[in-house]
Amino acid sequence: MDNIAALKKAHIFKDVPDAVLKLVAAAAEEMSVPAGETILSSPTPDALYVIRSGTVRVTPEAGKAPPVFFGTGETVGEVPFLDGESVGVIATALERVDLLVIRSPKLNDALVGHPDAGYQLYRAIAKSLAGRLRRAVGMIAIAKEG
Repeated sequence: MDNIAALKKAHIFKDVPDAVLKLVAAAAEEMSVPAGETILSSPTPDALYVIRSGTVRVTPEAGKAPPVFFGTGETVGEVPFLDGESVGVIATALERVDLLVIRSPKLNDALVGHPDAGYQLYRAIAKSLAGRLRRAVGMIAIAKEG
């Protein structure tokens, strides 16, 4: 599967036009991580990880919350990728995980001459994160009612 097709399968990029995905794909690098290896942890990462295949367990560094599992077509590292703050979690491969890694500096270089593409990309990421936040708030509200 080529990188553009892999990006199209990721929910976070579902509203991104093909021309923009082409720029993102050119900036992405492929990476495979064996089971048990850490993919993401502090210090602050400069990358967004698109899971092409495999399962990733994400746990808070403080260890006070249950783990969250991510699989094919999902992404990890969006928030620190966007805001540059500490990640606060540890992402571990539960099995071999194939990833597309999008590093901020390389993506920024690819978008320099394409401000509209940058707008479209970051707008799509913001919409995806807003949807996740709405779902999380809804789940908290339901849990409080029960």
